[in-house]
Amino acid sequence: MGALVVSVVCRQSIEVLVDYSGFALQEEDDTQVPVVYPEGRVELGTSFLSSHSMRVDVESAGHTHDALLAVEIWSGEPPIDESEDWEERGEATITSPTGRLSIWVVAGPQEESIALGRTQATWRLRMYSVGREEVARLTDVGVPQGDERYLAHFWPVG
Repeated sequence: MGALVVSVVCRQSIEVLVDYSGFALQEEDDTQVPVVYPEGRVELGTSFLSSHSMRVDVESAGHTHDALLAVEIWSGEPPIDESEDWEERGEATITSPTGRLSIWVVAGPQEESIALGRTQATWRLRMYSVGREEVARLTDVGVPQGDERYLAHFWPVG
């Protein structure tokens, strides 16, 4: 019997309008989320990723700016991504009854959402970030556009 082949099931690119140095990936049906973003957010500078029930908070290096988020849904655990010299990397687990995640900032949910492809599933997330030093420098003088980039790998668990 051959080895199980792990592959990308779907890809999505999203522009995230970061505010207050962060954003969250949260179950789309926020009535099921016990503590909706930004409530319960950890102190800035504490952790790149913070897990909560049905949400994962992401700390940005810049206060207010546009960041690029590339999302890849995998059939199983993907290899570690070495395509960039990533400044941050973290892992978390998130459950999504609807199979969709909203992107939340302090101002509320953004229009575009992430389609995970399976309902009532638990997912592992490995997220990477690059451009953090540059966006931290640029947010002192303006509103950067796409300098900070994220790559999010999701795969089903259990």
